[in-house]
Amino acid sequence: MMPAWLPEQYYHLALLVLAAVIFHAILWARNGRFLWSQRRTILAVVLVAEVWMIVTDPIGGWWGAWFFDPNKVLGVWLFTYMPIEDLFGVAVISSAAACAVLVFGYGSRKWI
Repeated sequence: MMPAWLPEQYYHLALLVLAAVIFHAILWARNGRFLWSQRRTILAVVLVAEVWMIVTDPIGGWWGAWFFDPNKVLGVWLFTYMPIEDLFGVAVISSAAACAVLVFGYGSRKWI
């Protein structure tokens, strides 16, 4: 159930921001120094993910593979089929994934 004070088009974005803060806070709290030393790698992963999405997401939308309800997005569309929130979502997911792989696969600690 959505809170009454939050308009419907902001609900998914608010959840995405909350998830971003939680996942990154957990990973960066104890591994901040190591992750900061790997910031170029994290940025490269995010940029590759964003480029991949910008290329492929409009194709999937054009094919009808997915549909976004215009009432549940901010209303800023890229390439007619892709809401702007997708860019932020992919950045959050790819950044959190890159941080987790670095921490658990290559960090000195194998735990949070």
